[in-house]
Amino acid sequence: MKIFSIAAAGLAYFALGGLWFTPLFGRHWDRALGFQRPPRWRPEARYYLGPLIGCMASAIATAALLQIGAAASLAESLRIGLVAGLGFSAAVSGVNAIAPNMPRPGLYAAVTGSYHALGVTLCAAVIHLLGHD
Repeated sequence: MKIFSIAAAGLAYFALGGLWFTPLFGRHWDRALGFQRPPRWRPEARYYLGPLIGCMASAIATAALLQIGAAASLAESLRIGLVAGLGFSAAVSGVNAIAPNMPRPGLYAAVTGSYHALGVTLCAAVIHLLGHD
């Protein structure tokens, strides 16, 4: 796997999060958390750095899974990405949703879990498309 494809996959996953948690499903995510965004609220740098690091780590892990699984086609890569996205990322989001301070655990699991399932699948696609010689 090429480093460029892994970095591009991590950035694509991170960019998807920017869309997912603001214009697409930001209000639902806020409601799931019981969070009220103050007027003109600007997230601190850690709200960007943490997810960026996580997305890069997921891209590295996805690349390893594609290599271990010897994914030769885009369809195989997408299957591996979807299995990892649902089986690990979305599942952990569901487990995290049952925290006692989570006002709407089902909504949290749906918004966050679907983002991670799609994000890891996106990583697999980008790595496959950019990483093959």
